[in-house]
Amino acid sequence: METKVVFEDEFGDGLFYVRSKDISLGGLFLESEIPVRVGTMLFLNFALPGRKRPVRVTGEVMRVAGSGVGIRFVGFTEKAKSKIIKFLTKR
Repeated sequence: METKVVFEDEFGDGLFYVRSKDISLGGLFLESEIPVRVGTMLFLNFALPGRKRPVRVTGEVMRVAGSGVGIRFVGFTEKAKSKIIKFLTKR
């Protein structure tokens, strides 16, 4: 899934607009060379195809690769979880 993701770090430093490359119930991969460290907590907003309202989740940077950042979801509402599950099962 490729969609625009808006995130800000745990300190509220800056809003960044990046592209996701992949998503699962456990997390997502962001195509970005924005300098973030492993362990950084992020607040993420992204739209799933066919949905008008964005999904809001909290994630933790688990790995930083040359082409992007692997994020593990660590907090989301049941509603957000349900939206992600519905999207994944339709694919």
